[in-house]
Amino acid sequence: MIVEDVRCEPAAAGWRLSAAVRAGTELPSARLHFTVPGGEHNWLPERGDAFLAGLLMPAMRLGEDLVVDAPVSARLLRSARTVVEIYTAWWERLRAVRVTAGEPVEARRGPAAVGLFFTLGVDSFYSLLGDAERRTEPGHRPVGDLLFVNFEQHAGPDHDRLLDRVRLVADRSGARAVRVETNLRAFTAPLVRWEDFHGAALAATALALQGLLGRCLIAASFEYRHLPPYGSHPVLDHLWSTEALEIVHDGADATRTQKVARRLARSDLALRNLAVCWRDRPGRNCGACEKCLRTMVALELAGVLGRCGTLPRVLDLDRLRHVPMGSADARDAMREAGRDAGALGRPDLAEAAGLAADRHGPLPPTAVAR
Repeated sequence: MIVEDVRCEPAAAGWRLSAAVRAGTELPSARLHFTVPGGEHNWLPERGDAFLAGLLMPAMRLGEDLVVDAPVSARLLRSARTVVEIYTAWWERLRAVRVTAGEPVEARRGPAAVGLFFTLGVDSFYSLLGDAERRTEPGHRPVGDLLFVNFEQHAGPDHDRLLDRVRLVADRSGARAVRVETNLRAFTAPLVRWEDFHGAALAATALALQGLLGRCLIAASFEYRHLPPYGSHPVLDHLWSTEALEIVHDGADATRTQKVARRLARSDLALRNLAVCWRDRPGRNCGACEKCLRTMVALELAGVLGRCGTLPRVLDLDRLRHVPMGSADARDAMREAGRDAGALGRPDLAEAAGLAADRHGPLPPTAVAR
């Protein structure tokens, strides 16, 4: 797989970093791009780092060495070897490949700005609220940019309303909303599962913005006590860092239930704007899928379900017992919700969540890892 013709040029009332990619026939022929409406030219340096991160797993799926014909961070190039080792240990379908690139980028100090990938979900709200708690700590660099990445390439009124809510939260938090449009997910979908790949996709987006960011947080999906192989992971995320940009896996100190109880339950801003579901329309929670119902369990356990303006205010236990779950990750997360409910003295919620997970049968030993 060869990445070439990396360039930054005006696009969509902002700027676009793009590259041509030549690989196996399973990839589309369109250019891979990261576009920032309202952004500035110097936010998107003409480097190959973003394309290395975004295309390493697809290259491994094809079994093709990755060649990036553009300057790349020496630190990132070294770390890519470790990423390859982790990926091949976790997922049998990925093959070890070599990564080569153009001249290494000269080491330099990065910008002072700190970003956080933000979706209005539980995990990213937990990181945002945690950052606010730490603002008085000596030496703390607060989050100043909330990054919303349109990986699904949504458009239309619902998407616009979602963006308005992201901007509202950013404004109330003293931050700036930065929107990124990219075809990375569609470009790589024929080759990789999003659950395995999304961490690299987030890192690639941060790397595209190295002219803006010196530090970027990726909100954790799992707790340190339970860390299955997953696209965003504390052993992986920091490996995408460069000499100029530090990438941080943040918020793995708590389960979803604990995140809601510790921070979101005390934030009217979070409870009014929480968005956890992409099943129906952008920014609208269906209230019936497993992710909505798990979130409602956490809100109910924290005593604030009735205050959440974006989900049903009453949890239907029968619906919870019978909710379909299509992945091992979803079943795992539902079991965790049930354990939390049992520990907090809610056997009714524990029983319903446990039944929902168990209805799909026991997991085979390698269901998560493979």
